[in-house]
Amino acid sequence: MNSRIPIRIALAALAFPAAGAYATTSGGDAATHMMTMTSTSPVSVASSRISWTQGQTVLRESQVAGVHQGRRALMFQGKRVAIALIAHAPRYPDMSFETGGLTNPTVCVSQGAHVTLKMMNMDYGPGMAHGLVITSAKPPYPARLGQHLPHVLADIPVLPPRSSARLQTARYAEKTVRFVAWRPGTYYYICPVPGHALAFRMYGRFVVCPAGLKTCPRS
Repeated sequence: MNSRIPIRIALAALAFPAAGAYATTSGGDAATHMMTMTSTSPVSVASSRISWTQGQTVLRESQVAGVHQGRRALMFQGKRVAIALIAHAPRYPDMSFETGGLTNPTVCVSQGAHVTLKMMNMDYGPGMAHGLVITSAKPPYPARLGQHLPHVLADIPVLPPRSSARLQTARYAEKTVRFVAWRPGTYYYICPVPGHALAFRMYGRFVVCPAGLKTCPRS
């Protein structure tokens, strides 16, 4: 962890440029990036700071999510699915996403599924704001993703780090969006903060399986 402190400081400068694509809201509880969205964009449902106790509920939701298929994939079956994704959960690798007890797993849903996607940022330190975009853009990713990504399924604005170093006394930023996975194909959930996907591979596959397919396709 200590060896990454200089990198974190550098990423902080990248993540919050003076005239970049990111801006903090007046409430100070969230940051939003100015990605151009279409009329089919997901609807933002909630954005808040929650306590450690409330965060534990989200952690439990994330750990039991999906059906494990192999060591690296989760299948979310049904017409309505709920996915809880954690940015840097405690005791998991730094600069990563967790769900279903896995780090950056392949997440699969069925075509036409109504998806409720919740993200919580449990990371702490300079530059450790994290967001999430689900897009068909493939890796490797540049330091800055840009404002016009292809086929965006979901877009969670950049959430700030937890409010203090101590887990039990900190407050955590979390946000929920809802969308319908109409178009089959392979997408990627990516942290859009500059440098995170490039330097730490903070991304994973998100697969919309054709209707009737009950298992995640192999990569």
